[in-house]
Amino acid sequence: MARFVLPPIDEDNNQGHIGLALNKITPVSLLDLFPDWKAGAEVPVYSGGPVEADRLFMLHTMGDRFEGSMEVSPGLYVGAKLDDIIDYINNNRYADGNIRFFLGYSGWSRGQLTSEILKNTWALNPNPGHTDVLTGAEDLYWRREVRRLGEKYRSWLLVPSNPAFN
Repeated sequence: MARFVLPPIDEDNNQGHIGLALNKITPVSLLDLFPDWKAGAEVPVYSGGPVEADRLFMLHTMGDRFEGSMEVSPGLYVGAKLDDIIDYINNNRYADGNIRFFLGYSGWSRGQLTSEILKNTWALNPNPGHTDVLTGAEDLYWRREVRRLGEKYRSWLLVPSNPAFN
């Protein structure tokens, strides 16, 4: 699963980390979440993780366009006012690549993520390709991102998406 880990908002008082799975598309669209918003039918929703699966998150590349956005990585932002998002999608056809919505997130307690990284359970990509971080889904997305990690992680490409097939 490809995840984007959001940096702690307050580095000095780090209570842990949250992250979003970027490649797990759901059968849900924004129309399912906002039934009166017909333009939401064309906007897919991804599963960000198992924690608070009824909470909606948004990552986007348009920080200057949406008031209330917070840059979490160069060129990648979280959050905005819902009215601004609705206006944007109503006036500009939704296009994969500049905005993505997620239900739920993944969470790690203080020190847990560092421990898992040291055990090689997780790998952090120091140079994510923000130009396409919000494009693609499922296995093709995963494979692209593992390749970006480099030769050291090549064996991860051999692991089936369903471990029961192993």
